[in-house]
Amino acid sequence: LLQRNLTEIESQISASRRYYNSAVTDYNNSIQMFPSNIIANIFNFSTMKVFEAEEIERKNVNAKELFNG
Repeated sequence: LLQRNLTEIESQISASRRYYNSAVTDYNNSIQMFPSNIIANIFNFSTMKVFEAEEIERKNVNAKELFNG
């Protein structure tokens, strides 16, 4: 049950990351294309970074350590 829940949560987080990165990419593209780039320049909109997890954050969680300490 716990493993299934952890797998489901990771799947939801992954989907959220993909959605966020897609939205950031769309935003970055829109502020660079004419004519929206004119408005973006007027209001000082700047590009955003896509989410990239660091290597340590990609490691699998050891659930046993969470409950032993």
